[in-house]
Amino acid sequence: MPIVHRQSGFDFKINTDDHEPMHVHVWHQGNLLIVDFETEVEVRNNYGFNRNEARRAVRIVSEHQETFQTRWREIHQ
Repeated sequence: MPIVHRQSGFDFKINTDDHEPMHVHVWHQGNLLIVDFETEVEVRNNYGFNRNEARRAVRIVSEHQETFQTRWREIHQ
């Protein structure tokens, strides 16, 4: 699963053989947050993130949504 972005201690990864809708796996200190970003940016699953960490991760995905969409398309051509 390639890392498509790193910021503030978060690793944002898009799996090469993953399914739609567009989403990113966000890793931070061994915890996982899955964030959809195809239309609206929203948390799908939270495995260990506290509320503040999840908000920061969602904010980063929102700020880079177009870049994540471009990377998703490149990876899933």
